[in-house]
Amino acid sequence: MGYHIDTGLIKEKFKTDCECPLCEIRKVAEEQFLHEFLNDAVMADDCRIEVREKGFCKEHFGKLFSGRNKLSVALQMETRLSAITDLFSPVKSAGQAKKRAAQVNKSLSRCVICDLLDDSMEKYYKTIAQLFAREKEFFNSFYNCKGFCLPHYAKLLEYSSCAGIMTKEYLKALTDVQSRETARLNGELKAFCVKHDYRNANAPLGNAETALPRTGEKFYGKND
Repeated sequence: MGYHIDTGLIKEKFKTDCECPLCEIRKVAEEQFLHEFLNDAVMADDCRIEVREKGFCKEHFGKLFSGRNKLSVALQMETRLSAITDLFSPVKSAGQAKKRAAQVNKSLSRCVICDLLDDSMEKYYKTIAQLFAREKEFFNSFYNCKGFCLPHYAKLLEYSSCAGIMTKEYLKALTDVQSRETARLNGELKAFCVKHDYRNANAPLGNAETALPRTGEKFYGKND
């Protein structure tokens, strides 16, 4: 299973009033994968193999379980459970127990949806750099956005070479935007703090009212 990289989605989300357009893109991609694993993926051999080998993380199991197709989730979890029965065979020593514990932890370290999502987001990071290099209209959208959460900012830096001969210009725009928007958010956060001085009790908060949760988004990314 793959995910089609929609340049239209990139352009749309970069015009969204948000602290990180990559978080908005990731949410759309994740919803697509969740939909697939609640529907067609349950019947696809390649997807069943992936589920058998990796299973789902706690977060994505919870999101699948909250969907309407419980049978689809049950069938896939049955597939995964059948793949880990060896983890429950008798353990005869403390040394074996430590090895078994490591195996159990390893069995919990993968998630088929996380892996698919990471792969798709890598394509988005690359495509964003390429769009910046070849489309002036996107350059303007990029430069006028409100910056990025720190995890996605790091990824954009990591894949900046995909801008080709425009890499230096891309990096300048990326760091300029992030610096500018961090200063903007910091000012709003300071205004929020100052508001709590009794002398400013009647002062309007404006955008500062939501500065704290948006600061959390800027540091860690947007929660669903």
